[in-house]
Amino acid sequence: MIGGKRRLSGAAALLILLAIASFATAAITITNITEWKVMAMSPPIVKVAGADDQTNYVNVTTYTARDGTNRTVITIVGFTGDPTYYSEPLMICNKDTVAFYSVSLVYKRVLYGGWDYVKYLKFWLGSSGPLTVDSGQVSGSATTTIGPDECVAVPVEVLVKPNAPTDTVLITVEIDVVSTRQ
Repeated sequence: MIGGKRRLSGAAALLILLAIASFATAAITITNITEWKVMAMSPPIVKVAGADDQTNYVNVTTYTARDGTNRTVITIVGFTGDPTYYSEPLMICNKDTVAFYSVSLVYKRVLYGGWDYVKYLKFWLGSSGPLTVDSGQVSGSATTTIGPDECVAVPVEVLVKPNAPTDTVLITVEIDVVSTRQ
């Protein structure tokens, strides 16, 4: 003690500074509890087989994938060397009775095979398009608005190369139907 005042040692002063610093940087965690309830209902935008499904050249089926998602499989026949156009292999329908939806076709990837024997695929959404996939390269777009209780056709064109083997699946691509309520 000097002159009635107590002096802190260097170590004690350092401990006090560390204690003050730890309170200044301490994190406070507050947890607010929320509950999330999940209910099921049918989707407002659905894919249904179009009029071309009644031919020997188009087949539309559905299944549930291992990840739990609904999948629609559209199988089309392309005639070797000839552009082949289908006006209504698939329909996209809005089952909502009041809301409009902006709907787009989005190319994702090749699921099976490759572009060895298929020159291109072109997709329309009603009169919008084409979304063209040419040897894996994407150009254009297909986007439209579908009103309540309306359906829009998804025309498609394919060009299979003249040297393609017949009676076998040449390629399978994923084209997603992405919809947003307006």
